[in-house]
Amino acid sequence: MNVANIARRFAAGELHYALGRFESIRLGYSALRRLVPKRNGSFWPSAPIGIRPETLFPRVKPGAVVTALRRHSIAFGFDLPADTVRDILDFAETTPVKARGDDRLFRKSDVRDGRLPDGTPVVLAMVPEPVDCAIIRRVCRDPALLSAVAAFLGYAPTKIIPRLFWSFVTDATDEERRRLGQTIDWHFDVHDFHFCSASFYLTDVTAGAGAHALVCGSHRGKSLRMLLGSANAPEEEVVARFGQERMLVVEGPAGTGFLEDTSCYHRAMPPTDRDRLMFQIWFS
Repeated sequence: MNVANIARRFAAGELHYALGRFESIRLGYSALRRLVPKRNGSFWPSAPIGIRPETLFPRVKPGAVVTALRRHSIAFGFDLPADTVRDILDFAETTPVKARGDDRLFRKSDVRDGRLPDGTPVVLAMVPEPVDCAIIRRVCRDPALLSAVAAFLGYAPTKIIPRLFWSFVTDATDEERRRLGQTIDWHFDVHDFHFCSASFYLTDVTAGAGAHALVCGSHRGKSLRMLLGSANAPEEEVVARFGQERMLVVEGPAGTGFLEDTSCYHRAMPPTDRDRLMFQIWFS
């Protein structure tokens, strides 16, 4: 159990970490936000959003998305067009990136076998300012995506945080992966009092190419031990609680996109065959 850590973060003012793990709190927060809209949120970008572009996801139906999220923790149908994928991929291959805990900037092409030229291991490499890419800004304000997110949250999101990062094939140990920020263990997120995430593969992804995995429907039904303990859990405990049949590995070609209630258990599968580029947006 990790009650002490939850209490410490609660005392430090991180109320969402203590409370956002409970489904009843998330639903209650949605109801409160509908009654008392947030006036001064940290909506990204800070500049006026301007006229929304035409949607990249014309077939998305918010009601169907909400039904899928509530049943399965995941909703598909957010696949990016090929030209959009190409634009973001070009940006990610040419813009400087950096590894967690290291301020040095380098490019994707500098990484060979999961290491920089000086031998430093690189598991993940983040683009520091993904909003420098115009197409990323466009996706972040896509009307169909935002409508689906608002339908699920129960309010228009006031925090929109894009992330763009490479996951590399490497001989790093599991402990090195954890230390360097790769979430290879089953865990659930507690980003806020209520939240969800959109994810987009920008390279072809199979089980051996850094696929995302989740336990469908595990946004609810956690044991008290899970809720009051660490957000991480060993696989045997997750399987015992939810069943092997509810585990899903998301594979798909470049452009594959999905919306997820990341209060479910999920994890990143380490790439073994090819490097992966992922674009994520955190909403709350």
